[in-house]
Amino acid sequence: MLLSILKTCAAFLPYMLTAFLSSLFLTRTAIIYLPKLSFIDKPHGRHQHKRTVPRGGGIAIWFAFFLSTGLMAFILHERNFEYCGELHKFFKTFFFTALLILILGIFDDKFELKSIVKLIGQILAGLWLFFHNCGITHLLAYQLPTYISLPLTVFWCIIIINAFNLIDGLDGIAAGLASISSFLLAIWILISGGSPIMASFLMIFCGSCMGFLRYNFAPAKIFMGDTGSMFIGLFFAYFSMEYSAKAVTFTSLLIPLIAMGVPMFDVFLAVWRRVLRRYVKKDPNSSIMQGDHDHLHHRIQKETGHQHKTAYIIYGISALLSVVTMVSVFFDSKMPALIFVVFLVIIFTFIRYAHIELYDTMESMLNGIKTPHRNFVFTAIHPIIDSVLVLGAYLFCLYLFSSLKPPHTLYGWFLIFVAPFTVTLCLSGIYRTFWMRAGIRRYFQLMVFLIIAGCIGFVLNYVIMIVLLKNPATSLRNFCGFYLVFFLFSVALILAERFLLHYLESFGFRHLYELNLGKNSQVDKVLIYGGGLYCRLYLSYIYSGFTTRHDEKCIVGICDDNEALQGLNVYGFFVLGMTSQIESIYKKKKFNEILITVSDLSEEKRKALTDFASANKIKLTQFICKEDSFEGTTLKTEEN
Repeated sequence: MLLSILKTCAAFLPYMLTAFLSSLFLTRTAIIYLPKLSFIDKPHGRHQHKRTVPRGGGIAIWFAFFLSTGLMAFILHERNFEYCGELHKFFKTFFFTALLILILGIFDDKFELKSIVKLIGQILAGLWLFFHNCGITHLLAYQLPTYISLPLTVFWCIIIINAFNLIDGLDGIAAGLASISSFLLAIWILISGGSPIMASFLMIFCGSCMGFLRYNFAPAKIFMGDTGSMFIGLFFAYFSMEYSAKAVTFTSLLIPLIAMGVPMFDVFLAVWRRVLRRYVKKDPNSSIMQGDHDHLHHRIQKETGHQHKTAYIIYGISALLSVVTMVSVFFDSKMPALIFVVFLVIIFTFIRYAHIELYDTMESMLNGIKTPHRNFVFTAIHPIIDSVLVLGAYLFCLYLFSSLKPPHTLYGWFLIFVAPFTVTLCLSGIYRTFWMRAGIRRYFQLMVFLIIAGCIGFVLNYVIMIVLLKNPATSLRNFCGFYLVFFLFSVALILAERFLLHYLESFGFRHLYELNLGKNSQVDKVLIYGGGLYCRLYLSYIYSGFTTRHDEKCIVGICDDNEALQGLNVYGFFVLGMTSQIESIYKKKKFNEILITVSDLSEEKRKALTDFASANKIKLTQFICKEDSFEGTTLKTEEN
């Protein structure tokens, strides 16, 4: 098998090399002549470059690709008629669509067309592909009706084209991602025994993008513009749809999606972020079609401070997803292993880079929904959530116990498993709880009601399935094992959902808030002095109603002279050191305010803090909590 793959690669490697050299030559030529035709990108708005750079270089990728594929088609037509039909279909279907995108991209790079004009062009490209038998017409060997496949094909083309258009905001990102994904997809096709012609197209496309990347990597000498980014997106849209029509397994359907994971993740975040800001937060300066500085590459660049490192990190994420794509062919009979690996990678990437969208969503929930309405919403949807969780536990157990061959009635009686939990919890009154502020006693009550629901469900299922139906295929031992796992998994899911809500209220929102504020240079960075009770009161004061105030502060950590607290995490923040180490703390964290949360601070410590604050022009404040006989408890901060 390996020898056959190497022979196929060797046969198509000259065409990939031809594409690479052609792209190098054409890109170099474009750098010289595009500025003379006024295809230039001047520094303005969101653009990060500081000098005029030629744009529209995607034309080099376009011509290098079709020159090389044309040469390959001519040679194969003379030597091997086996691939003529596939080559003819490719050029008939893809060439004219790519030509439309090329013209659209050239006009956009020259005149900066409106978004609606580009959208119409992308719709026409999707329609052309569909009516030339290259659309999403099948899903896992199931033929989709036209009223579903047609809009799905057009929508898919728009999504993929704009995914690469959006990711093309930093030097070398789009061309590098296209090179990595196309090359590893070509290798995967050869390993899995797919079409050599399709693999050759991917290898040639990789060579075309790599030749352009030579001049597009930071600092870029040329930009591909929409001419290049839309063509790259169209190519991957075509490939994924052409291959999905032949996919008969979930693995084959999932693999092209994984390979395009980075740009698709970015476009998902962009749509989520812009819809939220435009239609939920009512931001007049935000729009679905308007760019911003919160794309994936912008976030990574803010952390690394360097374009090269940003590009390498994004390349690494793409390579990881593509390698998972490659090795997944060996797990075709073990699909859960692939899903688990992909799930872990997606969860890590999501948590690591989606904090802006998560924060905006949670802030909108807390600011935009009044408490009585919010209580009503949570009360109304919680029975539905619990029912879905129990149903998920039931389906998981069916999969887990598939080797035991449970009786067919288990598949048809899922309501008997779900209903006891839903009905019991509704009648118990447990849903009259706002779980973001629930106490431990309420969790104990929930556990009691879950045990009652489990007992009722067990008796009900036992009576119906074993006593009444008298199914000989169902042994008491198997049934008890099945139901015990189902019950434990259901309880775990229901409790985990409540704990997650509680965590988001107490710590999750705080973490997202600090993470977003920490990236804002205009927000005060505060070091808390004292990790005792007053520190806890101050944090409760800050995070219980900070969304309605305008004095936003970012807490960098805690300073405390208690040796037992050094290096520990107190109330969600690390103790960075003692008063004697405040100079080194300042060098690492660069705070501009010290907040004292100690009521009995000695004069020696106060003088040391005052002298340090004066020497470094740092604001020194103190948090005071005292009981007033007329107005109750008073919380305030005083500036010294």
